[in-house]
Amino acid sequence: MILIHLDKNSSIPLFQQIIDQLILMIEKGNLREGDKLPSTRAFSEKLGVNRTTICRAYDELWALGYTESKQGGYSTIRKRDRNVVLTPKLNADLFDWNSHVSVGYLQLESRMNQLKMDENLNSIDFRRLAPDKDCMPVELFRKCANQIMLDQGSTVFQYGDPAGYLPLRDSIAKQMQFHSVSVQTKEVLLTNGAQNALDLVFRMLLNPRDKIAIGMPGYAALIPLLKLYQADIIPITIKEDGLDLEELEKAMISENLKAVYTMPNFQNPTGISTSQTHREKILHLCERHSVPLLEDGFEEEMKYFGKNILPIKSMDSKGIVIYIGTFSKILFPGLRVGWIAAEKKVIEKLTRIKKAGELSGDQLNQAILNLFYEKGYFDQHVKKMHRVYRKRMQITHKALSRFIPVYVKYTKPQGGYTIWFEVPAEGKSEEDFMELLANKGVLVSPGSHFLTKASESVNFRISISCVNEEEIWTGIERIGLILKNE
Repeated sequence: MILIHLDKNSSIPLFQQIIDQLILMIEKGNLREGDKLPSTRAFSEKLGVNRTTICRAYDELWALGYTESKQGGYSTIRKRDRNVVLTPKLNADLFDWNSHVSVGYLQLESRMNQLKMDENLNSIDFRRLAPDKDCMPVELFRKCANQIMLDQGSTVFQYGDPAGYLPLRDSIAKQMQFHSVSVQTKEVLLTNGAQNALDLVFRMLLNPRDKIAIGMPGYAALIPLLKLYQADIIPITIKEDGLDLEELEKAMISENLKAVYTMPNFQNPTGISTSQTHREKILHLCERHSVPLLEDGFEEEMKYFGKNILPIKSMDSKGIVIYIGTFSKILFPGLRVGWIAAEKKVIEKLTRIKKAGELSGDQLNQAILNLFYEKGYFDQHVKKMHRVYRKRMQITHKALSRFIPVYVKYTKPQGGYTIWFEVPAEGKSEEDFMELLANKGVLVSPGSHFLTKASESVNFRISISCVNEEEIWTGIERIGLILKNE
């Protein structure tokens, strides 16, 4: 009999506690070569944990060489050479770091623990929000990298301007002019992706207990970052046409907001895009109440149907909008190049913060990316992405219309990658629903990742960015079957 004690109040994840205790049993000889481990279902029921927790623990044990398994069979203990044994750390750390970290960090850690994703290579994974690796222009980028290394190798390895590689800043300023955003090169700061851009802005703006309004459901990675700065999040309902502007104005009057954060195009997680009128109104509200507006244009280029609507920044005559862009969602997520476009004085402040924390930007990748721009490869790549994802989104809409029951609410985006679902709870918890989907080989992002308060409905997000057309159709069909049977 395998006896496992789990401390659900511990900072050590449950799957890691299971791994540590099983390894200890193996090392002590309580579990021997050939012994079978319980099935994942039986073990999860015995321990009172989610089945995916057991699956993750078993996968880790296999990766460490402690078990072997066959598809459809039990995991069994295998003989393992002593010279590669990793001794589990069951005792407390010698130094208590938790008593020394900031309150903001502890809040961040708590939130980020909720966002962990288990791997399951055999499932249709609708969780990823990054360009499909099969669409990445790796060879063209490699050619640009080779040329930069030959032409500028001794230069791009030096410390550079903390504001970023000047020619790329100029290219981005010109690119934004195609979206009717009139910015000069000196009004552009290069960052290590959009998340770094947000971090810089928050370092400039926020003190503990400052209040910032964000749409709910909202960008999952934004919430822990705001927790780190101990900001008070003022949730504003996301309606079918974007942020509830009446609710936002009330918050501006009553809450002394430090900033408003919005994603006007293909909002993550809902995929909703706001109208021109809505964008004008939110800008006027911010101007009237003197509240900075953070505009996240993370998928600005990913419009597949209909006419493009101009960014809020294009109407910003008073310099109140800070625009954030990134190449992660259209090019390479690992490239980590984003930018901030804002009034010159704001860029100067943010550049000082960036220099204090990072000294310099990544000149090498920025130079390669600029050459990629200059050769016309970026525009060529955007057209390819539109062709690929227009088809995927069309298939998505057809599958949703065919398989999803009428009582389920879901968004119908005209671009981007994400769709948001709202399902009447009817006694089912979010965890129950996620497990039902996982058992059918479908992985989605739980709605709680995008909310700061419990919801009356069961919510989830799917992303079509890393699934092909066949997987989209099959995955949505499976989701529909579960919804109809529950």
